[in-house]
Amino acid sequence: MTSFSGKFQYLDQTGTGVQGGSCRLTIEDANLLLIPEKGQPLVLDLGDIDIFSPGDYQLQLKLYTSKTIVLNQFGKTFQNLCHYLLEAYRDRLVQCLLLEDLEEIERFEGFVQLDATEHSFSSPAQIRIYKSNLAILPETATGLHWRLSDVDTVDFDEVNYRLELRSGNERLIVTKLAKRTHEFIDRLSAAINDLADNSARILQDLFPFLSLDQFQQVAQFMREGHATAVSKIASIHPKIEPVLLEKTIDINIKPYFDILKKRMMVESDYFTGFKIIRQEEENSASGAESDESAKREQEEATEAEHVTNSGEKERRQEQVLHWFFFPITTQPVAKDPATVVAWESTLHSGRATYFFRVLPEDRSGNLRDTGNSCDLIEPAIQRLNRALVMLNFKREPIYLPDDSLETQFRYRRYAVACRRIAALRELRASYIGRAIHTSTEGWQKQVDEILVRA
Repeated sequence: MTSFSGKFQYLDQTGTGVQGGSCRLTIEDANLLLIPEKGQPLVLDLGDIDIFSPGDYQLQLKLYTSKTIVLNQFGKTFQNLCHYLLEAYRDRLVQCLLLEDLEEIERFEGFVQLDATEHSFSSPAQIRIYKSNLAILPETATGLHWRLSDVDTVDFDEVNYRLELRSGNERLIVTKLAKRTHEFIDRLSAAINDLADNSARILQDLFPFLSLDQFQQVAQFMREGHATAVSKIASIHPKIEPVLLEKTIDINIKPYFDILKKRMMVESDYFTGFKIIRQEEENSASGAESDESAKREQEEATEAEHVTNSGEKERRQEQVLHWFFFPITTQPVAKDPATVVAWESTLHSGRATYFFRVLPEDRSGNLRDTGNSCDLIEPAIQRLNRALVMLNFKREPIYLPDDSLETQFRYRRYAVACRRIAALRELRASYIGRAIHTSTEGWQKQVDEILVRA
């Protein structure tokens, strides 16, 4: 716990002073406590800061409410205040971007320009390279992260010492890394290459029978963290689909998988994906959930422990999470349009099937036509997949009610994440329910109840 003494102003959305004067400021864990000499204290989660703007002996903290806290007259301790507060803010931002479980490689200080449709800025920033992600923590803009598997190109301009990364239509320009420029490029390139190498090994382990050309085709479709239509890869070689199902679906998950596949709309496709995970991530990714979850879902607490088909599958699944998306109908007639997507993790310790609407309720009428439904399904699945990957497959941010996120401190970072990550808000809005893997009969009953609500 670190404390400083100085003065503050608390400004409303128009810049008008609401409160001010001498104060004592304390940075404690993820919180900023500001105790005025007169008036009521101000306490905020560091994740509530949207913009961190240091100046000449003055620091402005713009909050998500559009109100601002201005700190000044901290004397010789001002630089220490900025340093400690900025580091604490960045660490909290990483937690609120749901990156805290990832393995960090290195941190760099530089200047970042982001060109994107929804979010653009230019700002000094700290850049953290993780084994699977790149986190951008700017001072004068909202933080974000990219998955390394989404990076399409990395180009370095040696004349201007300017590094440009592209992902789809988004562009990230990194400068002012000074003497660490080449170190940053080397670390980033090594992380991207390691991810690509490990992904290639996973695909080779799955499909050792492919020719060189066939393997390249599969690798183009099955990128780490992406969702791929099974029909696309199955068309490359007739053994791909049966081998994929045999090697990635645990014997205890297969009954649920088979039922979901039968509930699919006629001539519909289903989708698959994989992500490399660490042992620490497996508990989160496989559905090890909170005490509140155990109370709310007592069946899950009594669930029998899964066992794998073989030692080989056990070793593979400790390192890789596999999943499938199924577009299903809410009616028993498979020719009806698919209005729901079921998501099933086939990891040996997967515990539940999650169900999402293809479209929001106010647009569900667009799915009544079967042909129209098919056109809308793949974009919906890609949006769901992107959101789940951004969450690193944490379950609690999906199903916990708003009250729990807002009122319980241990879930507070999820509430901030919902505010910062539009894909998470959309995911929660489309979530219908989950069916716990207890028995096929009990699970089927839960599924029927969920689909009635869809």
